[in-house]
Amino acid sequence: MFTNEKIKNLWLLQFFADFSAIVAAYYTTLLIRFHSAIGEEFFTFINTALQTRETGVLDDLFEDFYITSAPRIIIFLVLTLCIFYALRDLYPQRRFIRQRPVTWDIFVSNLAAILVFFTYFYIRRNVFHPRGFFVTVIFFNVIYCVYFRGMIDRFLQYVRSRFSLDRSHTILLGINEEADLINDLICRTNPHGIHIIDRIVSDTGEAGFKTMLAKLETNAHKFGADMIIAADKRFSVAQIMRVLEIADKLNMSAKILSDKLEVLINQANLPADTIHGLPFVHFEVPAQSVKTGILENLLSVAFGYFVLALIAPLMILITVLIRLTSRGPTFFIQERIGVNRKPFKMYKFRTMYDRAEELQAEVEEFNESGAGLFKIKNDPRVTPVGRFLRRFSLDELPQLINVIRGEMTIIGPRPLPWRDFKNYYEQWHYSRHAGLPGLTCLWQISGRSDIDFHNMCILDVYYLRNRNWILDLKIFIETFWVVLFAKGAY
Repeated sequence: MFTNEKIKNLWLLQFFADFSAIVAAYYTTLLIRFHSAIGEEFFTFINTALQTRETGVLDDLFEDFYITSAPRIIIFLVLTLCIFYALRDLYPQRRFIRQRPVTWDIFVSNLAAILVFFTYFYIRRNVFHPRGFFVTVIFFNVIYCVYFRGMIDRFLQYVRSRFSLDRSHTILLGINEEADLINDLICRTNPHGIHIIDRIVSDTGEAGFKTMLAKLETNAHKFGADMIIAADKRFSVAQIMRVLEIADKLNMSAKILSDKLEVLINQANLPADTIHGLPFVHFEVPAQSVKTGILENLLSVAFGYFVLALIAPLMILITVLIRLTSRGPTFFIQERIGVNRKPFKMYKFRTMYDRAEELQAEVEEFNESGAGLFKIKNDPRVTPVGRFLRRFSLDELPQLINVIRGEMTIIGPRPLPWRDFKNYYEQWHYSRHAGLPGLTCLWQISGRSDIDFHNMCILDVYYLRNRNWILDLKIFIETFWVVLFAKGAY
């Protein structure tokens, strides 16, 4: 009944447009700079304004250099610009249905790239490269990039409407104002080939909800659907997670409209559509091949060895400070719950006075993170040195040992102790153990101890379903900022 030929990696087409734009911009600049009298006058003006040494005619040396070095320079430009594009969410697949500020994001990314280039030239004291040359490449790249991406979009719209290709067959849950708005928006704009093939009345009562899920599963098989849109803001978080479980079972992506997911927008600052002021969050199919998993684990282990060797002097200094200022061992070794609920021994620098765990019962009443997580801002068991280590997350450094042993990874949900694990109060909380625990995560960069356990689990579920190298890179970069300013650390 429905064709099911869908482009799996839409981002490749966008990357092709970006690559083509950079190549076109580079050679356009070469042509204007070295083979145009007007271009020569323009570059003289630019370099005079930038106060660089090049203000006249360039000899053949420069032209030969930029021709023979073109592949190397273009690769450098592609890597730099496309990383910035990724960080600005310019490779979103089918995550958004509303119009995005693509032109603005391209402009900002190119501006950031030129700042990186000029910083590099300044640090290296590089006076060979004419600054005006790279400014012009970036100028043309913005124009070409917007144009080429527009061509790709128009091409995709044509093949979708003419040949019914690249369609994402979607089932919409909900008969309400928000669901109607989403349905009208998708029917009018056909974003990324998303096509509503069925609507199901939603129900929040237990019996009605089970009936709805059963009908969803039946119709998904019947119509060959690959996406679910749940547009009923009455759904509880537990019900949302059951919808995601069905999506996981059927290998489908999902979009959820709910104010109960606001932590993803307000605290984690994740990009998402909004409908009537409500977050409309995309959850990708959590598919990961065995080869990809092995490669990621190998990279994590290699990273662990490298960083551990790099920071060995710092760890020795911390060890000395701990031993000189309080009694007890250097390391605090505690059993934590890892992937698939498997326990492992996690290493940290000791930040509390010796035998502090025996006083746990006495301070339980002061817990500030609610059920499922234990955190106190001014825990009396923490030593002065320990308070400093916690403030800048230096106590976490020994967990690199766990990374090397394959028990943890760089990015992933934080592992919790038995005390917290036993206090999970909803079944879906256990889904945060579907991946290896990490040194840092969305919770870590979104407020850490300022976010309660329930919202921490929402962040973990989002990460595990949407994890990719772009999200990992964002978390990794932002972790340095959070650690530097000790946001939510205690």
